[in-house]
Amino acid sequence: MKKTKKLRILALSTIATSFLALQTAEAATYTVQKGDTLSKIASNHKVTVQDIKSWNNLKNDMIYVAQKLEISNYATNDTAKPSNPSTTNPSTTKPTTPSKTTAVSHTVVKGDSLSKIAKQYNVTIKEIKDWNGLTVDTIYIGQVLKLSSESSVSESETVHNNGTSGAGTSSGTSNDSTANGQAVYKKTVDVANSVVGTPYLYGGNTPEGLDCSGLIYYAFNQGGLKIGRESSEGYFNGNTTQVNNPIAGDLVFFQNTYKDGISHMGIYIGNNKFIHAGTDGVEISDVTYSYWSTRLVAYKRFDAIK
Repeated sequence: MKKTKKLRILALSTIATSFLALQTAEAATYTVQKGDTLSKIASNHKVTVQDIKSWNNLKNDMIYVAQKLEISNYATNDTAKPSNPSTTNPSTTKPTTPSKTTAVSHTVVKGDSLSKIAKQYNVTIKEIKDWNGLTVDTIYIGQVLKLSSESSVSESETVHNNGTSGAGTSSGTSNDSTANGQAVYKKTVDVANSVVGTPYLYGGNTPEGLDCSGLIYYAFNQGGLKIGRESSEGYFNGNTTQVNNPIAGDLVFFQNTYKDGISHMGIYIGNNKFIHAGTDGVEISDVTYSYWSTRLVAYKRFDAIK
Protein backbone atom coordinates (compact mmCIF):
# COMPACT_ATOMS: atom_id res chain seq x y z
CA MET A 1 0.00 0.00 0.00
CA LYS A 2 2.79 2.43 0.95
CA LYS A 3 4.68 1.51 -2.25
CA THR A 4 1.59 2.25 -4.36
CA LYS A 5 1.16 5.63 -2.65
CA LYS A 6 4.82 6.54 -3.30
CA LEU A 7 4.48 5.59 -6.98
CA ARG A 8 1.35 7.71 -7.26
CA ILE A 9 3.10 10.75 -5.73
CA LEU A 10 6.09 10.24 -8.04
CA ALA A 11 3.81 10.07 -11.08
CA LEU A 12 1.98 13.25 -10.10
CA SER A 13 5.29 15.02 -9.53
CA THR A 14 6.55 13.96 -12.95
CA ILE A 15 3.36 15.18 -14.64
CA ALA A 16 3.57 18.56 -12.86
CA THR A 17 7.22 18.98 -13.83
CA SER A 18 6.44 18.14 -17.44
CA PHE A 19 3.55 20.62 -17.49
CA LEU A 20 5.77 23.41 -16.15
CA ALA A 21 8.46 22.56 -18.67
CA LEU A 22 5.87 22.64 -21.46
CA GLN A 23 4.66 26.07 -20.33
CA THR A 24 8.23 27.36 -20.31
CA ALA A 25 8.89 25.98 -23.77
CA GLU A 26 5.68 27.50 -25.14
CA ALA A 27 6.57 30.89 -23.70
CA ALA A 28 9.69 30.89 -25.89
CA THR A 29 7.97 30.00 -29.15
CA TYR A 30 5.84 31.87 -31.67
CA THR A 31 3.23 30.40 -34.00
CA VAL A 32 3.32 31.93 -37.48
CA GLN A 33 0.08 33.73 -38.45
CA LYS A 34 -1.29 34.63 -41.87
CA GLY A 35 0.55 37.69 -43.22
CA ASP A 36 3.66 37.13 -41.08
CA THR A 37 7.19 37.54 -42.43
CA LEU A 38 10.49 37.01 -40.65
CA SER A 39 11.06 40.76 -40.72
CA LYS A 40 7.66 41.47 -39.14
CA ILE A 41 8.14 38.83 -36.44
CA ALA A 42 11.67 40.07 -35.69
CA SER A 43 10.44 43.67 -35.35
CA ASN A 44 7.53 42.68 -33.09
CA HIS A 45 9.79 40.65 -30.82
CA LYS A 46 12.70 43.11 -30.98
CA VAL A 47 15.20 40.59 -32.30
CA THR A 48 16.85 40.20 -35.70
CA VAL A 49 15.86 38.09 -38.70
CA GLN A 50 19.25 36.37 -38.45
CA ASP A 51 18.59 35.53 -34.79
CA ILE A 52 15.32 33.78 -35.69
CA LYS A 53 16.96 31.92 -38.58
CA SER A 54 19.84 30.78 -36.35
CA TRP A 55 17.56 29.65 -33.50
CA ASN A 56 15.40 27.65 -35.92
CA ASN A 57 18.08 26.43 -38.37
CA LEU A 58 16.34 28.18 -41.27
CA LYS A 59 18.29 28.20 -44.54
CA ASN A 60 16.13 30.92 -46.13
CA ASP A 61 13.40 33.43 -45.23
CA MET A 62 10.49 31.14 -46.12
CA ILE A 63 7.99 30.44 -43.31
CA TYR A 64 4.47 28.99 -43.28
CA VAL A 65 1.26 29.49 -41.31
CA ALA A 66 1.15 27.52 -38.01
CA GLN A 67 4.92 26.99 -38.06
CA LYS A 68 6.43 27.07 -34.56
CA LEU A 69 9.44 29.38 -34.24
CA GLU A 70 11.84 29.53 -31.32
CA ILE A 71 12.11 33.12 -29.99
CA SER A 72 14.74 32.82 -27.30
CA ASN A 73 15.47 36.46 -26.50
CA TYR A 74 11.99 37.97 -26.55
CA ALA A 75 12.01 41.34 -24.80
CA THR A 76 14.69 40.27 -22.33
CA ASN A 77 16.47 43.62 -22.47
CA ASP A 78 13.37 45.82 -22.54
CA THR A 79 11.40 44.58 -19.54
CA ALA A 80 14.09 44.75 -16.88
CA LYS A 81 13.77 47.78 -14.64
CA PRO A 82 16.94 49.22 -13.10
CA SER A 83 17.02 49.32 -9.35
CA ASN A 84 17.63 52.58 -7.51
CA PRO A 85 21.29 53.04 -6.56
CA SER A 86 21.99 52.86 -2.85
CA THR A 87 23.15 56.03 -1.11
CA THR A 88 24.17 54.40 2.17
CA ASN A 89 27.64 53.67 3.44
CA PRO A 90 27.65 50.00 4.55
CA SER A 91 30.46 50.59 7.04
CA THR A 92 28.45 53.15 9.01
CA THR A 93 24.85 52.40 7.89
CA LYS A 94 24.37 56.18 7.79
CA PRO A 95 23.09 57.73 4.58
CA THR A 96 25.66 59.64 2.59
CA THR A 97 25.08 62.21 -0.11
CA PRO A 98 27.25 61.58 -3.17
CA SER A 99 28.90 64.63 -4.68
CA LYS A 100 27.58 65.90 -7.99
CA THR A 101 29.57 65.29 -11.13
CA THR A 102 31.82 67.96 -12.60
CA ALA A 103 31.50 66.50 -16.09
CA VAL A 104 29.81 68.72 -18.67
CA SER A 105 28.22 66.07 -20.88
CA HIS A 106 28.02 62.36 -21.62
CA THR A 107 27.84 60.72 -25.06
CA VAL A 108 25.53 57.71 -25.02
CA VAL A 109 27.22 54.40 -25.89
CA LYS A 110 25.90 50.88 -26.40
CA GLY A 111 24.50 49.47 -23.16
CA ASP A 112 23.75 52.86 -21.58
CA SER A 113 20.47 53.66 -19.86
CA LEU A 114 19.39 56.75 -17.95
CA SER A 115 19.66 54.75 -14.74
CA LYS A 116 23.23 53.68 -15.50
CA ILE A 117 24.31 57.21 -16.50
CA ALA A 118 22.67 58.74 -13.43
CA LYS A 119 24.49 56.31 -11.14
CA GLN A 120 27.80 56.85 -12.97
CA TYR A 121 27.69 60.62 -12.47
CA ASN A 122 25.92 60.73 -9.10
CA VAL A 123 22.85 62.54 -10.40
CA THR A 124 19.21 61.53 -10.70
CA ILE A 125 17.29 60.34 -13.73
CA LYS A 126 14.86 63.25 -13.29
CA GLU A 127 17.73 65.74 -13.33
CA ILE A 128 19.11 64.32 -16.59
CA LYS A 129 15.65 64.42 -18.17
CA ASP A 130 15.06 68.00 -16.98
CA TRP A 131 18.46 69.23 -18.18
CA ASN A 132 17.94 67.68 -21.61
CA GLY A 133 14.21 68.28 -22.07
CA LEU A 134 13.47 64.54 -22.19
CA THR A 135 9.88 63.38 -21.71
CA VAL A 136 10.60 59.64 -21.92
CA ASP A 137 13.45 57.36 -20.87
CA THR A 138 14.51 56.44 -24.42
CA ILE A 139 18.06 57.49 -25.36
CA TYR A 140 20.17 56.79 -28.43
CA ILE A 141 23.75 55.81 -29.18
CA GLY A 142 25.67 58.97 -30.02
CA GLN A 143 23.23 61.26 -28.18
CA VAL A 144 25.03 63.86 -26.06
CA LEU A 145 23.41 64.50 -22.68
CA LYS A 146 23.97 67.57 -20.52
CA LEU A 147 24.94 66.69 -16.95
CA SER A 148 24.07 69.96 -15.25
CA SER A 149 21.71 72.87 -15.72
CA GLU A 150 24.64 75.14 -16.61
CA SER A 151 26.28 72.87 -19.18
CA SER A 152 25.68 73.24 -22.90
CA VAL A 153 26.05 70.84 -25.79
CA SER A 154 26.95 72.00 -29.27
CA GLU A 155 24.56 70.90 -31.99
CA SER A 156 27.37 69.24 -33.93
CA GLU A 157 27.81 66.75 -31.08
CA THR A 158 24.21 65.54 -31.03
CA VAL A 159 22.92 62.60 -33.06
CA HIS A 160 19.28 62.62 -31.99
CA ASN A 161 17.34 64.71 -29.51
CA ASN A 162 14.46 62.64 -28.19
CA GLY A 163 11.09 64.24 -27.79
CA THR A 164 10.67 65.54 -31.33
CA SER A 165 7.96 64.37 -33.67
CA GLY A 166 9.66 65.01 -36.97
CA ALA A 167 10.48 68.71 -36.80
CA GLY A 168 13.99 69.72 -35.88
CA THR A 169 17.12 71.65 -36.75
CA SER A 170 20.22 71.00 -38.76
CA SER A 171 23.78 71.19 -37.53
CA GLY A 172 24.28 74.38 -39.54
CA THR A 173 22.97 77.86 -38.87
CA SER A 174 19.57 77.31 -40.49
CA ASN A 175 16.69 75.92 -38.42
CA ASP A 176 15.15 74.14 -41.38
CA SER A 177 15.51 73.46 -45.07
CA THR A 178 14.34 76.09 -47.58
CA ALA A 179 10.99 75.96 -49.33
CA ASN A 180 12.66 74.19 -52.25
CA GLY A 181 14.27 71.66 -49.95
CA GLN A 182 10.97 71.05 -48.18
CA ALA A 183 9.27 70.46 -51.52
CA VAL A 184 11.92 67.91 -52.48
CA TYR A 185 11.59 66.19 -49.12
CA LYS A 186 7.79 66.02 -49.35
CA LYS A 187 7.90 64.48 -52.82
CA THR A 188 10.72 62.10 -51.80
CA VAL A 189 8.79 60.81 -48.78
CA ASP A 190 5.66 60.41 -50.92
CA VAL A 191 7.65 58.38 -53.47
CA ALA A 192 9.20 56.23 -50.71
CA ASN A 193 5.75 55.54 -49.25
CA SER A 194 4.46 54.57 -52.68
CA VAL A 195 7.00 51.75 -53.02
CA VAL A 196 6.42 50.18 -49.57
CA GLY A 197 6.00 46.47 -50.24
CA THR A 198 8.42 46.44 -53.19
CA PRO A 199 10.54 43.26 -52.99
CA TYR A 200 14.17 43.42 -51.96
CA LEU A 201 16.66 43.10 -54.82
CA TYR A 202 20.39 43.42 -54.27
CA GLY A 203 21.60 46.29 -56.45
CA GLY A 204 18.01 47.17 -57.42
CA ASN A 205 17.03 50.81 -57.88
CA THR A 206 13.60 50.64 -59.56
CA PRO A 207 10.09 49.69 -58.38
CA GLU A 208 10.80 46.21 -59.75
CA GLY A 209 13.15 45.65 -56.80
CA LEU A 210 15.17 47.80 -54.38
CA ASP A 211 17.98 47.51 -51.89
CA CYS A 212 18.52 50.08 -49.14
CA SER A 213 20.72 52.51 -51.07
CA GLY A 214 18.75 51.86 -54.26
CA LEU A 215 15.66 53.17 -52.46
CA ILE A 216 17.52 56.38 -51.65
CA TYR A 217 18.65 56.76 -55.26
CA TYR A 218 15.17 56.15 -56.67
CA ALA A 219 13.15 58.20 -54.16
CA PHE A 220 15.35 61.29 -54.22
CA ASN A 221 15.73 61.36 -58.00
CA GLN A 222 11.95 61.03 -58.36
CA GLY A 223 11.58 63.67 -55.65
CA GLY A 224 13.58 66.23 -57.62
CA LEU A 225 17.12 65.88 -56.28
CA LYS A 226 19.49 64.40 -58.84
CA ILE A 227 21.99 62.15 -57.06
CA GLY A 228 24.29 59.36 -58.17
CA ARG A 229 24.01 55.71 -57.21
CA GLU A 230 26.14 54.93 -54.14
CA SER A 231 26.28 52.35 -51.38
CA SER A 232 25.15 53.21 -47.84
CA GLU A 233 28.77 53.88 -46.91
CA GLY A 234 29.21 55.99 -50.05
CA TYR A 235 26.23 58.19 -49.17
CA PHE A 236 27.42 58.46 -45.56
CA ASN A 237 30.90 59.63 -46.57
CA GLY A 238 29.71 61.65 -49.56
CA ASN A 239 28.08 65.07 -49.86
CA THR A 240 26.00 64.83 -46.71
CA THR A 241 26.07 66.68 -43.39
CA GLN A 242 25.03 65.34 -40.00
CA VAL A 243 21.92 66.99 -38.57
CA ASN A 244 20.69 67.48 -35.04
CA ASN A 245 16.94 66.91 -34.80
CA PRO A 246 15.98 65.14 -38.05
CA ILE A 247 13.02 66.19 -40.18
CA ALA A 248 10.99 63.98 -42.49
CA GLY A 249 13.14 63.34 -45.55
CA ASP A 250 16.53 63.24 -43.83
CA LEU A 251 18.73 60.16 -44.13
CA VAL A 252 19.25 57.75 -41.23
CA PHE A 253 22.30 55.48 -41.13
CA PHE A 254 23.00 52.23 -39.26
CA GLN A 255 26.11 50.16 -38.69
CA ASN A 256 27.01 46.50 -38.10
CA THR A 257 23.84 45.01 -39.62
CA TYR A 258 24.99 42.41 -42.15
CA LYS A 259 28.61 43.61 -42.11
CA ASP A 260 30.89 45.78 -39.96
CA GLY A 261 30.73 49.55 -40.37
CA ILE A 262 28.08 51.61 -42.16
CA SER A 263 25.87 48.96 -43.74
CA HIS A 264 22.24 50.16 -43.91
CA MET A 265 20.24 53.35 -44.42
CA GLY A 266 16.72 54.65 -44.79
CA ILE A 267 14.59 57.79 -45.08
CA TYR A 268 13.35 59.30 -41.82
CA ILE A 269 9.62 60.15 -41.94
CA GLY A 270 9.05 61.55 -38.43
CA ASN A 271 7.75 60.16 -35.12
CA ASN A 272 10.78 57.83 -34.86
CA LYS A 273 9.76 56.00 -38.06
CA PHE A 274 11.82 55.43 -41.21
CA ILE A 275 11.29 53.77 -44.60
CA HIS A 276 13.95 51.33 -45.77
CA ALA A 277 14.49 48.31 -47.97
CA GLY A 278 14.93 45.32 -45.68
CA THR A 279 15.38 41.67 -46.56
CA ASP A 280 11.61 41.30 -46.91
CA GLY A 281 11.23 44.39 -49.07
CA VAL A 282 10.54 48.09 -48.56
CA GLU A 283 8.93 48.63 -45.16
CA ILE A 284 8.44 51.13 -42.34
CA SER A 285 10.31 50.51 -39.07
CA ASP A 286 10.84 52.28 -35.75
CA VAL A 287 14.29 53.55 -34.71
CA THR A 288 13.43 52.94 -31.04
CA TYR A 289 13.26 49.16 -31.50
CA SER A 290 16.30 47.67 -29.79
CA TYR A 291 17.75 46.25 -33.02
CA TRP A 292 17.78 49.65 -34.72
CA SER A 293 18.51 51.89 -31.72
CA THR A 294 21.67 49.93 -30.90
CA ARG A 295 22.92 50.29 -34.47
CA LEU A 296 21.90 53.89 -35.14
CA VAL A 297 24.88 56.00 -36.22
CA ALA A 298 23.60 59.37 -37.45
CA TYR A 299 20.98 61.37 -39.26
CA LYS A 300 22.35 63.23 -42.27
CA ARG A 301 21.16 65.57 -45.02
CA PHE A 302 22.31 65.94 -48.60
CA ASP A 303 24.33 69.17 -48.93
CA ALA A 304 22.19 70.09 -51.94
CA ILE A 305 19.12 70.35 -49.67
CA LYS A 306 19.32 73.94 -48.47
